[in-house]
Amino acid sequence: MAIRDLKTIDPVNLQQSSKYINDGLTVISNNKNVIPRDTNGNIIVQSGSYVIIETNSFNISNSSMLQILDTRFNYFKFPARTIIQDLPDIDISIDLDSIFARYKPPYGYGGGEIPFNATSYDPVDFSEVVEGLPQTTPGAYTITKEIKEAGIDLRFRSKINYRVDSDLPEQFAGFSIIKSGPDNAPNPEFRKFPDQENLGQYAVRNAELDIIILNSQFEIGDEFQIGAQSKPIDAIHSINGGQSYWVISDASKNVDEWNREIE
Repeated sequence: MAIRDLKTIDPVNLQQSSKYINDGLTVISNNKNVIPRDTNGNIIVQSGSYVIIETNSFNISNSSMLQILDTRFNYFKFPARTIIQDLPDIDISIDLDSIFARYKPPYGYGGGEIPFNATSYDPVDFSEVVEGLPQTTPGAYTITKEIKEAGIDLRFRSKINYRVDSDLPEQFAGFSIIKSGPDNAPNPEFRKFPDQENLGQYAVRNAELDIIILNSQFEIGDEFQIGAQSKPIDAIHSINGGQSYWVISDASKNVDEWNREIE
């Protein structure tokens, strides 16, 4: 059997070191009878005296540390056990209406109104999408492949709040639905709003429309717009965007202007 070499322990060194082990490294210097200090704890160096610095260190062997610390590496064991739990059925379907749209002019009275004085039906800016189907062409409702192939009819509802700005006798405004498409020239009078009465300067009125457009009356790529005209030729009117809207919905649904079902 191999005999481990042992170092001889010096009893004098052990006695000198034991007080530091038990009471700390500063046990001697903190004794004011040995080393005098002032009220702030600073060593008072007297004439002819000197300071002795004693150093101590302790060696800890690897064998003694390994008896305390667990350095073993634990490997992950395969195969891993998995637990599968049944998830509840959750209905995450979202009811999106790809037909409905609500548009409005992006202006209102107070410098942002939409003036018009065309003698023919020119498109009006209904380019603000309040809700629903986005616009392929600004201010227009475009017939998609899905809308056509669904075989549905469309319901158009519109309210246009307008004002007479010019001071002329027998002046009036007119509004219409303009239809155009890849294979059709623009038809400014595809559907006309009810005739409007003559109004004096600064008079305000609503022009309203509620009609059904049959599926057989449009094709994929056709576009619809709101048109406006004023007479006589130098008459000027303006539209209040904040009080005007154009709503398109599935004609088979009994819904209001916000596509809410009416009971």
